[in-house]
Amino acid sequence: MVDQAEALRALFRERMLSSASPARPPRVYTIAVTSGKGGVGKTSLAVNLALLLASGGRHARLVDADFGLSNAEVLLGVTPQFTLSDVVQGQIDARDAWVDAGPGLKLLSSGSGLHEMANLDGAMGAELIGHVMGSVSDGDVVVIDTAPGINASVVSLLTLVDEVLMVTTPEPTSMTDTYAAMKVLGSFAPESNVTLVTNCCTGPEQAAGVARGLEQICLRFLGRSFDRRELIPADDEVKTAVRRQSPFVVSSPRSAAANWLRKLALKLDSRIRAHQTEAERERDGVLVNAA
Repeated sequence: MVDQAEALRALFRERMLSSASPARPPRVYTIAVTSGKGGVGKTSLAVNLALLLASGGRHARLVDADFGLSNAEVLLGVTPQFTLSDVVQGQIDARDAWVDAGPGLKLLSSGSGLHEMANLDGAMGAELIGHVMGSVSDGDVVVIDTAPGINASVVSLLTLVDEVLMVTTPEPTSMTDTYAAMKVLGSFAPESNVTLVTNCCTGPEQAAGVARGLEQICLRFLGRSFDRRELIPADDEVKTAVRRQSPFVVSSPRSAAANWLRKLALKLDSRIRAHQTEAERERDGVLVNAA
């Protein structure tokens, strides 16, 4: 296993680090869905959010960047022919590794059970995602489902995106790990645009209590807090959808979780639109100055 991982690193350096990665189109908006610990519903949120953005008319792409342990494909009920491992090894170009995963949605998986992918270091993980960004089209929205925790690959990836959705739950262990993730992120990218999403809560009051508690400790010890606060209530329809390998916004579009996630998606869409408008203004200004 060690030799295989080392061989993959060598291939990575040869095929990617030795050549410039394609440039990211200016109007692409990137959203990382992350968490301090596993088991908080992060991947389910990423999958369903990407589907909602696509259903709203966006050209959405979902990158399962839980390197070597991807399961977004399971929730979507698709079996990708290629993965990021194939891209790293030069078997296929990133532009050809995307698979259709729903109306308006494309998925790029990092594969499951691949020890060599699970052991990519931070620099390589960030470079790989940077390369992937060169395979998308202008105006796309890219949702990136990260691995849970605060390892180097996750932190490096979070420094590259336009917005971070930090998923937590009311459980004390989840809140503690969320603070730890904010502490590490603040050390590497203090200007990060972070939205706290309290998942599996009983309702707005409990979510507000979680947000207040985390905000107080973040302000006291880190000098900053979250830019926004959102919630997704606990909903049995979500568990049922996971068992059926069907996203809950598809199988139960009127469920409480789907309704609250739809509100979040609408707010995100507004920020995406503002970002793209600003990018167009900057591009027009460059063209005018060049003329």
